[in-house]
Amino acid sequence: MAKILLVEDNEMNRDLIARKLRRKGYEVALAFDGAEGIEAANNETPDLILMDMGLPILDGYAATRLLKSNDETRAIPVIGLSAHAMTGDAEKAKEAGCDDYDTKPVEWDRLFGKIEKLLAKTQSTVKVSSEDMETTMLEAPASASHLLVVDDSPMHREVLSRRLVELGYTYDLAESADEARQYLAARPFDAILLDVTLPNGASGVLLQDLRKREGDPVPVILLCPIDATDQAVRSLALGADDFVQQPFKGEILKTRIWNSLERHRLKVQEETYAQVVAGEERHSEHLLRVLFPDPVVEELKTTQKILPRRHPDVALIFSDVVGFKHECDTGEPVQVISQLQDLVSAYEDVLPRYGLLKVKTVGDTIVGASGLFRSSSNPVLDCVRCAFEMREAAKSRHPGWKIRVGIDVGPVVAGVVGRRRYQFDVWGSAVQNAALVKSHGAVDAVNLSATAWKRLDGSCAGESLGNFPVGDGEALTIYRADRLITV
Repeated sequence: MAKILLVEDNEMNRDLIARKLRRKGYEVALAFDGAEGIEAANNETPDLILMDMGLPILDGYAATRLLKSNDETRAIPVIGLSAHAMTGDAEKAKEAGCDDYDTKPVEWDRLFGKIEKLLAKTQSTVKVSSEDMETTMLEAPASASHLLVVDDSPMHREVLSRRLVELGYTYDLAESADEARQYLAARPFDAILLDVTLPNGASGVLLQDLRKREGDPVPVILLCPIDATDQAVRSLALGADDFVQQPFKGEILKTRIWNSLERHRLKVQEETYAQVVAGEERHSEHLLRVLFPDPVVEELKTTQKILPRRHPDVALIFSDVVGFKHECDTGEPVQVISQLQDLVSAYEDVLPRYGLLKVKTVGDTIVGASGLFRSSSNPVLDCVRCAFEMREAAKSRHPGWKIRVGIDVGPVVAGVVGRRRYQFDVWGSAVQNAALVKSHGAVDAVNLSATAWKRLDGSCAGESLGNFPVGDGEALTIYRADRLITV
């Protein structure tokens, strides 16, 4: 029974496709994002992978590239699945390494036909022993590799020319180091065969120049007369990859060239893989910092988990746009979102200037906190000063918009919730009260609870707006801050 790994983040699609596969008699393994897909491919050893290309955390294109760059998973066929049917998507999937491609919603007969074709192709591949594999690789055509021979001996160049033709390589011949530099400036080479006895130490100088060149270093194989071993050893120390003694024996020459090319190929593959991994790590960290505050990301990187905590003295600020619901109901969507994006971006610049952390946005409401991860001598004053600048930022960008601000202070619990979509958030009566103060407070004003107002200790001019019922027979006293008296 063939095992198929299904990598799909949409629960409905995942369940539907998995049921169809099982009814067809396949064993099914599941993964929910690209990173889990790579782990499952290594642990489950599937016969085929169905890879959704629009995955979170690590998308299907990046995940397929990593799978195809790993010797352990390279041979597993991958069929890319996408909800898009745009021109170029199939080519993009193929470039990432997918063996085939299909669109969603799935046409089952077509998809199963592709699965069966790839499984049949995989099962028909002949497995050879390591000895057979080595022989096969050494005998493989080398026409794709173009070599540069640098040797001042006409006889040696003639012998090497015949040998390289027999082995299937193409080549250029240079009689001196200067001529070799001209060839190298004109085109790339896959390897260089360098006579170690060029006059006046030209071999060593050329080798040093080659190792100083930017980009991918080309393999250098030294051509060494039997009495020039010391020169070959010195050249190896300068960065040559291997050497072959003259007179040239066909099998030794063939093996040394192939080994150098193969080592170089593997090195490039490893470097490419490392670059892909580094890029994905940067992308993952960027996503983490979009989702979570920096202190939470640092904790996650250090301890691999995020612990909920109680923070004893945190000031919360809630701010929204008056009449924004009407804007959404009547305005052009692109313009509404563009204006909101502009305002939230401005707030994200203002908040850190006063030591506030943006906790989240809910609709047009932005929530900030002072004293959450770093202490403050007066977190309420931080919020008030920030609120005054937020109000000016809103007026300067959208003169017709007015905002409402609510501030309260107290202990909160902070942590991360969610399983499929994570969210950092805070909870506690101060959070609820700040939202109520914002909703019941004065328009285009900075409003505070009685508890928060007392913490200002006369540093703000303002007045009480009275008591406002908030349910269950309770009332909330709200103050309006007009201006700072002391900074």
